[in-house]
Amino acid sequence: MNRLLFFIEKNPFRLLSIGMAAYIFVFTAISFWKYDHFLYNALDLAIYTQVFESFRTGNFWYSSIQQSSYLGDHFEPFILALLPFYLLFSSPKTLLVLQTVFLALPAIPIFLIARIVFQAKTPSAPRNAEDAENDLSALCVLQRAPRNLWPLGISFFYLLNPLVHNINLFEFHLLPFFLFFIFLALFFYIQNTKKSFFFFVLFCFLALLTREDISLIVFMFGVLAFIERRRWFWIIIPMTLGAWWFLLSMGIISAFNTDGSYKFLTYYSWIFQASPLQFVVNILGQIDNWVMVFSFLFTFLLVPLLKARFLILALPPFLQFALVDGGSGGIVWTTHYAAYFLPALFLSSMYGMRRLIGLLYAGYFKNKYFGFVFEDRGLMIAVLTLATIGLIIIFGPLGNFVPYIGADHKRLVTNEEKRAQRALVNMIPSKSDATLSSSYLPMRWANNDSALFWVFKGFKQFSSAPYIPTRSIDYALFDSKDLLGFIFSLKEYENGDNRVRNFINERDFFVQNYTDRFILFSKKPTTEESLYKTWDSLPENPEIKLNDQTIDREMNIKLAAFGPPEISRISVGATDEFLIASFPLFWEKIKNTDKIYVMNILIRNSRGKIAVNKNYPMGYGLYPASDWETGKIIQTNHRILLPSGVSGEYEIYLGLVDATQGGFVIDQVRSATVLIPDKRMGEAIFLGKFLIPN
Repeated sequence: MNRLLFFIEKNPFRLLSIGMAAYIFVFTAISFWKYDHFLYNALDLAIYTQVFESFRTGNFWYSSIQQSSYLGDHFEPFILALLPFYLLFSSPKTLLVLQTVFLALPAIPIFLIARIVFQAKTPSAPRNAEDAENDLSALCVLQRAPRNLWPLGISFFYLLNPLVHNINLFEFHLLPFFLFFIFLALFFYIQNTKKSFFFFVLFCFLALLTREDISLIVFMFGVLAFIERRRWFWIIIPMTLGAWWFLLSMGIISAFNTDGSYKFLTYYSWIFQASPLQFVVNILGQIDNWVMVFSFLFTFLLVPLLKARFLILALPPFLQFALVDGGSGGIVWTTHYAAYFLPALFLSSMYGMRRLIGLLYAGYFKNKYFGFVFEDRGLMIAVLTLATIGLIIIFGPLGNFVPYIGADHKRLVTNEEKRAQRALVNMIPSKSDATLSSSYLPMRWANNDSALFWVFKGFKQFSSAPYIPTRSIDYALFDSKDLLGFIFSLKEYENGDNRVRNFINERDFFVQNYTDRFILFSKKPTTEESLYKTWDSLPENPEIKLNDQTIDREMNIKLAAFGPPEISRISVGATDEFLIASFPLFWEKIKNTDKIYVMNILIRNSRGKIAVNKNYPMGYGLYPASDWETGKIIQTNHRILLPSGVSGEYEIYLGLVDATQGGFVIDQVRSATVLIPDKRMGEAIFLGKFLIPN
């Protein structure tokens, strides 16, 4: 242990560099994996890439996804500083690398801050009990540990922190770029000298360039300085700088916004009609707000509470989410919004840990159950290491990442799905514009594409202006699971599928190709069969035995099938070929229902090994059961992707699932995914056996 501590003491920056390099390598690799598997599906990466690309084409700041200038959304001039890197390597992956690098860089100022926090000084006559405690703790820390041990450990805790990982893997945003500058500002703030004040203001200004609401955190530096009774310029300058930048940003955003205002203020419109009691209840009575608070505190093992005054820097972002009508804090810690809270949490944690160690070493606690941990340095390091691993597994995306790239059925995206989606994207000519599901938009950043999400919603974000794709749109590529997710996430779902169907009909789109749940439309007439059609009565098929069964225990829906599927190979694009199981299904809605149904397809061999177990939206999400006419027969045609390499005899089963209580969630690798409850509406129906040749 002594040799290890000596090595750490002599090589802190070498070890920190290795840690940062490892972080950049690992998270760049995972980001690329996500991109290649179509998992950046929350629009942000696509929008930002379009904005960067707009400078190449002369459309400066324009995003066709938003159908407006990005300056009408956020004021983030730091984009201009990153632009040369993008122009040198024009790709969404360039932005992902830049984000990862800038998320690794704060480890340096955190190390420097921790060296100041944990450095020892000779105790002098204390002004009060707290000063005496701080002097004592600083002296004890230096006596019992090498100078660089705690700073290096805290820097590595940053690199291993699940909140940082969540920020890195959710999407691309400019917000995380402020962390490097704000931690540098914190470093000079902690130094508290006239010389350091200039650099403090400089890095505060650089942080402001990344996003308009960083001005609120800069403003709170002045409040913190007031609490700490610093000289006037530490108080007035940050407050003035923050207030000025906020007003400037609001003016610029409002000027470029089509509605002439800061559109995100709609989150807080309820405040102007609320009574003081309603205001308090909305903050304290929302479960989401408590989830946000305790998630952040538990991620830091509650240590920030030992020096809570630094948490005042997190007050504005806390109110940003706590005051949203209906609550939104429950997901803050899983997304990029966690970046707002990291400076306050880390600074409070450093001073809190210093206080805790000082008290323990000074004998303030005589607890035989945990006191011995702090007496043995090796044991203490082991305990903190295990705690960090636990936090990564519980709060971060890495705990369950490995099973999702394994060979079993738990994978988020199978190899066949990845290949099929890429083949369909490649079928769209490079110079043609398209309306796309969110996961495909980052693949075509140089085009004037539009978003299926906003077509479904019908209106631009926080606006009464209709969202209408341009007439130049010649293609549309949908993942039908997205349509199901939109139904869960948007209040206007009852009309959303109608809007998408009208869009397809009005633009004279034909099915160009479809595989599994992925559908490509174009304006070119084709011989492809339709996805669905309506009959007055069940069509006759004398060659195949009819299987007519009730599939819904509530007798809302009846199913008919004409035997087992047909196994064949189909081509998607010029070179890609896929093994599929094709079959039609015939449905009849017995009575009206508002339930959201999905069908489950289970394919397994005679030994019980599962080849396919997936849920599919009814009518591909374009024509859900809620829109079916009673008394009519609805035919839906299906092509189920089969895994490569399977052969032999298989059985296929179909079940109906009530997905009404489903929704969008953030999954283990921080992508937006559809959660479907396992609420079966009856027994699975056996559709038949089929043989897959070698």
